[in-house]
Amino acid sequence: MRISPKHASRPALLLCGLLLLAGCSRSLLTAPGAPTTSAPAPQAIASAPAPPSLLGNVLPVVGNILNWTLVTQTLVHKDQVTVVTGHRWSIEFEKGSLVNDALITIQDYDPNILDVQFGPHGTQFPVPVTVTVDFANTAADPGAAQYDGSAPVLYWLDDQTNTWVEIPSQTDWANKKLIARLPHFSRYAVGGKAGWKQSTQREDD
Repeated sequence: MRISPKHASRPALLLCGLLLLAGCSRSLLTAPGAPTTSAPAPQAIASAPAPPSLLGNVLPVVGNILNWTLVTQTLVHKDQVTVVTGHRWSIEFEKGSLVNDALITIQDYDPNILDVQFGPHGTQFPVPVTVTVDFANTAADPGAAQYDGSAPVLYWLDDQTNTWVEIPSQTDWANKKLIARLPHFSRYAVGGKAGWKQSTQREDD
């Protein structure tokens, strides 16, 4: 039986088609997948030099990584008297304190340590805001078991010099409150009047 050239080419074409299909299938199976990107880890902010003699339970270690936690966020409208409170901290905004409406945040890494970040970081206030800190049951509370004779002092962290700067404040001993006027938002810490303390625990712990 004679096979015409026209029909003889069909098996060859069929074979080529199968080989091409197999090659494509193999390339699809072995091709690298699209590059994946892992979700960014929660932001961890390196600490500055240890705050001055914090009136809490534990002092952060110098160079330690602090995982800041959002305590509260509140939308504050300009030209409106508003109080934002989170844990031991309270911020009172007066008329004229804000140039524009702002989402105010309070962050800390331990509610028992008087170290906090107010945001938006760097916000300037034409009319200073009033911050009140509750230092009850800390080393500055004369009625607390851990009282060490310290007088509470508020400091802010200067990002430019990486140093802590004392802020003028008033102490309401009857209500165990420390009160100060802030011209801007930054990181703040309450420490003892004696100054800096480098250890990670108080001597009476």
